[in-house]
Amino acid sequence: MSVVQTRHKWILAENDREKTRALAQTLNVPPIVAHILILRGVATPEEAHTFLYPSLKHLSDPFQLTDLSKAVARIKQAKEKNEHIRIFGDYDVDGISAIAILMNGLRRFGISQLSYAMPQRLTEGYGLNSARVEEARYDGVDLIITVDNGISAHEAAQRARELGVDLIITDHHSVEENLPEALAVINPKREPETHPARELCGAGVAFKLSSALNGSPNDLDIAALGTIADIVPLLGENRAIVSLGLRHMAKHQRLGIAKLAWVAGVQIEDISSEKIGFQLGPRINAAGRLGDPETALELLLSDDALDATKIAKRLNEINEERRGIEQRIYDEAVEELEAWLTPDHHGIVLARHGWHPGVIGIVASRIENRFHRPTVLIAFDDAGTGRGSARSSGAVVNLFDAFCACQTHLERFGGHRSAAGLTIQEEHLPAFRQAFEAEIQRQTEGEAVQPELYVDVLASFSEIDSALLTTLERLQPMGHANPAPVFCSTGVELVPQSVRVLKDQHIKLSLRQGNKEFSAIGFNMAERFYAESWQNRLDVAYTPQFNQWRGETTIQLLLKDMRPCE
Repeated sequence: MSVVQTRHKWILAENDREKTRALAQTLNVPPIVAHILILRGVATPEEAHTFLYPSLKHLSDPFQLTDLSKAVARIKQAKEKNEHIRIFGDYDVDGISAIAILMNGLRRFGISQLSYAMPQRLTEGYGLNSARVEEARYDGVDLIITVDNGISAHEAAQRARELGVDLIITDHHSVEENLPEALAVINPKREPETHPARELCGAGVAFKLSSALNGSPNDLDIAALGTIADIVPLLGENRAIVSLGLRHMAKHQRLGIAKLAWVAGVQIEDISSEKIGFQLGPRINAAGRLGDPETALELLLSDDALDATKIAKRLNEINEERRGIEQRIYDEAVEELEAWLTPDHHGIVLARHGWHPGVIGIVASRIENRFHRPTVLIAFDDAGTGRGSARSSGAVVNLFDAFCACQTHLERFGGHRSAAGLTIQEEHLPAFRQAFEAEIQRQTEGEAVQPELYVDVLASFSEIDSALLTTLERLQPMGHANPAPVFCSTGVELVPQSVRVLKDQHIKLSLRQGNKEFSAIGFNMAERFYAESWQNRLDVAYTPQFNQWRGETTIQLLLKDMRPCE
């Protein structure tokens, strides 16, 4: 390969030993756990109690959200007049979850004329459009309620006004300066930064509206599903929703979710945010990516065991198809990059006919993770129109700003710092590629972007035991803004001849420090094993975790990175 591999820069978190000691004594937890709590913004015993013991009382009053009272009043009117309400959602896990929550909530409230709609990802793109409003009017719809979209649907809102269709928008994406002209716009981003519900996802906002209508929180399991999959911060109210929702999911085992867990090989009684993020979420998302999001929604709404099993199996098949398509595109992209990418290239733009536009965002993320450069992948159709997805770590490069600098070559674009999308005509590709490279070089000042690995704890193997891991599990649910803690141990011995390569992708090995030895696994690290000459003594970054195998529970280290001992 012509490009030099970039090593991670390890950043060790500072440790306020006095504050850590005081919190550890008050909570009666190991200092390591107190230190991690402080890093997650939990500094007082009161905050720690809220963090460690989420409950329904930690959910804020739905009516604190702007325009929610207006929405409830209009829905009450629709009930009294037996009007037709249509929910219009997004095609990802968050949007599908939000539709299911509001469908259930409106039915509980007594709405009898109820339907839903979603855009086709591959032909319509994202969000409510004028054609969908006209379709609703033709179908006799009196009120449209958006979930997980609508905050930028100005044209659709105007068309709804012209046709006499009322519109309620519920969304969580960034608010523009001017809001669409709707009867109500419920978006936590309209609230002050201190508002407890400000970081809700689309499913969370739908949950709030449903709770306000019915006077009680329902469908917490579906709200947790959407919250985890949308990668919003798992702190504050989101943490309460997910924690309570996971308990609800494990105890009550909603038919559709239970069947999906079954086909995914997941024990729903032991469900976690990680299992949803890596097992259930992708199976629901795959349906929308390949153009069939209604199938996933039907699963969440199903009350027939035979039907739910059939749908779950179908989603599993769609996900396998998605993985195959994704891997083919990834292999083709890597093969091309290995032919020409050098350290002088600061950005990556790859384009091809035949690539599936529904999965190129996932592939762009994988390419960025491997080559550590802002990456744009573009899928061209037969007419020469390309739809692109871009990913960046966001630490240095701002993709939205980069696209602004290249906008003369683009038909449309949107997004934010670390993820963005675009539409481009094929004849403009060379100019865009050149402009994008120049802009990335400007933003990075010509320096290679070094990926960063944040390390929470510097610890020795002697400090890692079952008691510590049991206490760490109280930090669940883990996810965005509350990640699984990363430990670092220095001067660790690589046990001779212990390295095994699994499925040509992963490595398993044994590590020893003093008289303590642990098994460790490094996912997608086999290439490094072949390419690098590892010394007998290493510094290792990892997350310690329990591993159950054949009825035996042991401690295993999930490797994040390794480097020669300094």
